[in-house]
Amino acid sequence: MLKPILKPAACLVIALSLSFITNHADAPDCTININAAEEQGIVSPNIMGFNIVYCYEGDAAWQSGKGKVPEMLSAIGTRQLRYPGGTVVTKFHWEKPTGQGWSDSWSPDYNPAKNTDPSTFMDIDEYLGVVKTQHTEPLVGINMGSGMKYNRVQEGVDEAIRLMKHCIASGVKVKYYYLDNEPYQPDANFTFTAEQYAESVNTYANAMRKIDPAIKIIVNTHPNTAMYTKQLLAIAGKNIDLVDVHMYWKFKNATYENWQKEGAMKHRGIAPYSEQRGIFEKIFADAGYPNIKMVVLEWNIGPQGPDHTPPTEEQAALMASEQFTQYIQSGLFMACFWPLSWPQQADWSSRALMKQKDNYKPNKMYQMFTQYANVLGQQKVSSTGSVQNVINLAVKSTDGKTAWVYIINKEQSKEMMNVSVALDGFKAKTYTATGFNGDDNGGDSLALHDVKINSVNATHFNVQIPKNSFTKITFKI
Repeated sequence: MLKPILKPAACLVIALSLSFITNHADAPDCTININAAEEQGIVSPNIMGFNIVYCYEGDAAWQSGKGKVPEMLSAIGTRQLRYPGGTVVTKFHWEKPTGQGWSDSWSPDYNPAKNTDPSTFMDIDEYLGVVKTQHTEPLVGINMGSGMKYNRVQEGVDEAIRLMKHCIASGVKVKYYYLDNEPYQPDANFTFTAEQYAESVNTYANAMRKIDPAIKIIVNTHPNTAMYTKQLLAIAGKNIDLVDVHMYWKFKNATYENWQKEGAMKHRGIAPYSEQRGIFEKIFADAGYPNIKMVVLEWNIGPQGPDHTPPTEEQAALMASEQFTQYIQSGLFMACFWPLSWPQQADWSSRALMKQKDNYKPNKMYQMFTQYANVLGQQKVSSTGSVQNVINLAVKSTDGKTAWVYIINKEQSKEMMNVSVALDGFKAKTYTATGFNGDDNGGDSLALHDVKINSVNATHFNVQIPKNSFTKITFKI
């Protein structure tokens, strides 16, 4: 029987076909290219901040900076704590705190019988004790709402001046002061028009800078309209150093299902959080103030709203990790997560940092933040990916010996993604990877686990990542 003889050309075709099949089978679903030599700025330590609601933070857990809570905050690199909180600052009188956060003692119908014991809340001296003990950056609010509402503006200014002098006398020179909170909201003590708010900013800032010309003034603009911001800058821009924009993702519609559908998380459903700094700072520059920075002093995923299934703690942590990653991508200077804790069971319970009702047991949200503690103050570097819904971030240490890569996989088309990581300008000798899945809802702690990573060579690595997951890779020289 004659055997068929293959001609050289046919052999070449078969060889190429087999090569294509082999390479196609091994081809990554996503490639992340990192250029460690392309530095993009320091990851600001000020983005690791949290909101204190003064009337909910009692003495036992804080002990003026020596208690359980400040120690836990120190462990994740907390840079600042916003005091006395959000809406409560619009009704807060620092010399006579009452514990009634949402009631104003200047109101004619104020009921002092409802005041709470001083041990149940944090007064200014206790806050300054935390600042001094933990070496955090003080971030202090000024009440402008009471003066406007009760026609006592000068008394409000005088109150602010006494607060500044008290802090200085206590050994704490506060650099950052935020003026009122969400002045555009109907639940603020006084709802300001942009013009009214701007004039009040001028009044307070001019008086406060006579005490300390070096202070930085933070104003809070409307997150949904550029017009409020433009009007504010036109009148008070010369007195503004930073503009605070509050960002709650999909307020009253923040479900896990919506997160899976959206792709990169967007502010107001329009543009990703990674682009917001550029969008707002262009508004500032166009108004003639290119040195004003955007900050985000309240952020989180929003409440899920009525008739919607709330995310689990794992899911909330995964969702917030993307939001935080996007802030780092953008080079944001300052951010404060809201809330640190909440005493009642509420929409915020699964997404607060700690469980106040359970002796400040850390929520899984807290454990998510631990994954970012060692990149604060380090150098962000160029990182690009081939799949839009695989969010990535790369940071290297300032000594050049360590690199970290964060990957949040929300691509829904595959249960498992084969991801290739290419490191340009960094030859790793050791590497480890850890992560958690949004769908792993077991246990009281975040289910962090090792993630398998394989080395092709010192600069190329393969890692398999399930959908709806967070992965952190650590490379060392």
